[in-house]
Amino acid sequence: MTSDDAFQTLMAERYAIVAKLTELNSAQLTREGRRAGVEFELSRCRQDLAAAPTPELSARLAELEREHRDAIEQTKKIEAEREALILKLEDIVHRLNEPH
Repeated sequence: MTSDDAFQTLMAERYAIVAKLTELNSAQLTREGRRAGVEFELSRCRQDLAAAPTPELSARLAELEREHRDAIEQTKKIEAEREALILKLEDIVHRLNEPH
């Protein structure tokens, strides 16, 4: 493989990582919006439950709490994947900047 081929390969890897990071950032924004919505719904449900408890509201609260936990877990997964990709990207940038 020539140095030009190696450069092209690294640039292709870099491009793929940047594209994936963009995708992850978009997914995280969507998840954060959903998490904020669930937090709002949780607050309202707790208020309603305190004012007039019903089995339906208790079930809804449990469902919202599950959704909230899921949203937080998804965010943690996205953050971990993003951090791994950033490390790969830093490595590629370092290799691209090495003298040949």
